[in-house]
Amino acid sequence: MSEPSRASIERVSTHLLDTGAGRPAAGVEVSLEQLRPDGTATAVGGGVTDADGRVAQLNAEPLEPGEYRLVFVTADYFRAVHGAMFYPRIAVSVLLPATRAHFHIPVLASTYSYSTYLGS
Repeated sequence: MSEPSRASIERVSTHLLDTGAGRPAAGVEVSLEQLRPDGTATAVGGGVTDADGRVAQLNAEPLEPGEYRLVFVTADYFRAVHGAMFYPRIAVSVLLPATRAHFHIPVLASTYSYSTYLGS
C-alpha cells in the first residue's frame, strides 16, 4: 500500500522594493532556507532579484509545509544606492502551511526599516 500523498508547495516567490529610492531593488541575493525544529537551517533555494526586484521562483523542487526563512543580502545594495547600510541582511521567517501551492513574500525596505506581508 502506498503512503498517502501530502500537499506540497510548488513555488515561493519574492519581490524587494526599495521604498527610500522609490524603485525595485535589483541585484540582491536571496536565499531560501528550511528551518528544522532543532533550529538548524538547510538551503532549499535562492536567486538574485531581477531589474523589477523579483525572484519568480526561489525553490527548484516542491517544498513540504513547514517553517522557512528568506534571507536578503542587502549590505552591498544599500551601500551602493544610499551610501549607508543598517541591515546587512534582512531575514524573514514564515510558516508555510499546505493551504496553497504558491506563496509570494514581498519585502518593502529602506536603509533603516523594512516590512513584509503575504502577497498574492
